Amino acid sequence: MIDPLASLPPTTRRRRRLVTALVAVLIVVSACTGSDSTSSTSVTELAPPDGEANDAEQPTDTQPTDAAIDPRFDIDAVLAADPNCVDPVVGEPLRIGYAADLSELGGPADGPGSQAAVHLANLINCSGGLDGRPVEVVVQDISGDPLATRSAMIDLLTSDVHVLLGPPFPDPGFRVLQVTDGNYAVIFTGSTEPALGDNSSLSYLVAFNDTQGATVAAQFALTKGWARAITFSSPGPYFGYNTLVFKGVYEANGGEVIGDYLFVPGETTDFSDVIPDIVADPPDVIYTPMFAGQLVALRQQLEAAGVQVEYLQSDAFEATGGYTLAGIEGVYHVTHAFPDEGSRIVALNDSLTAAIGSPSDAPSMVALAGDAVAVIADAYLRTGTTDPRTLGLAIANAQGVEGVTGTLSYNGSGTPTKPIYVHQVVNGQAALAATIGS
Repeated sequence: MIDPLASLPPTTRRRRRLVTALVAVLIVVSACTGSDSTSSTSVTELAPPDGEANDAEQPTDTQPTDAAIDPRFDIDAVLAADPNCVDPVVGEPLRIGYAADLSELGGPADGPGSQAAVHLANLINCSGGLDGRPVEVVVQDISGDPLATRSAMIDLLTSDVHVLLGPPFPDPGFRVLQVTDGNYAVIFTGSTEPALGDNSSLSYLVAFNDTQGATVAAQFALTKGWARAITFSSPGPYFGYNTLVFKGVYEANGGEVIGDYLFVPGETTDFSDVIPDIVADPPDVIYTPMFAGQLVALRQQLEAAGVQVEYLQSDAFEATGGYTLAGIEGVYHVTHAFPDEGSRIVALNDSLTAAIGSPSDAPSMVALAGDAVAVIADAYLRTGTTDPRTLGLAIANAQGVEGVTGTLSYNGSGTPTKPIYVHQVVNGQAALAATIGS
């Protein structure tokens, strides 16, 4: 499902040259916009849409330097640490910059994500650091705006960061990559945009990508016997792409999408213009990547009109606070981890809750940020250096990194192999409906 990726290009540009040229580069950047009663289902993997592949070729120039240190990052020991310890490790840190989109669109992912990254750095420092080196997370709000991105990136790169975490949506994400220009690794903690998983730009995901997530949604719908679907979409990345992939996989394997209706992400809550069409010919299931609050509004209006259907959503459900809303009982959604009792996702979220005084609205976004920090820690422990490009190259070779959501392996690509989960809301809580992949 992941596009084959080109080998990493050799480059010798260093940070000083990058920062010196940054203002000129960002003038160009700022002109760019672009926008537990439910049983688990066993899902047989179906064919992805044409043009997708899994056999990315291993780059030849990404071998990390050897270091005479233990290369294993002990995530469990870190999660067990007391973030309020009296003697955290001190010294020159491995510095992680977080270019966070804390706007209304990106905030539901990067708000919890940035809190989690800072918290996990504290846990690392209270468990002895990375081979004795502390970790520091520097957060800058890019707000999804080109000029804000410019200012934030100048601040981050002149703060001597060694690696970056990036925003959840592609427009600000690509602006970050234009600035880093392949000299710094950027790990997009909450993004599922396939094009951002590109190791030729030292650009990485820690989540599954939209192709994979929408494919799993279509697989799951068909195994449930839902043969007729309606989708709600918005043209462009994520809100349009997910529905296109869903439709392609669903119809290629025997389903029928009988209609697609438009919405404005984060805004549309009145669906009265399309309710009569759906009442006249109800589907078995509605699939959409819209915000959770919009899905609740749609469901309320359909139920008021007497329509009872199944609801299946992308990972936007949890990322936009679905579990904090009323009217979500029975909704299915694709997501990144299942919060088993005793799991790492529960351990990290419980630790963060204790630290900030309230639970996160998006525990999977917290867990993905934890994965990103674990991947960086693994790269540092394998290389023994804070050199930005060496760290970035090492990530593409990461194998068996124990993260918060599971085990991540990049196999020379920009997107890790990892499980994908489908949850159903049962009694207001997540119940595991299916696990796909490994």
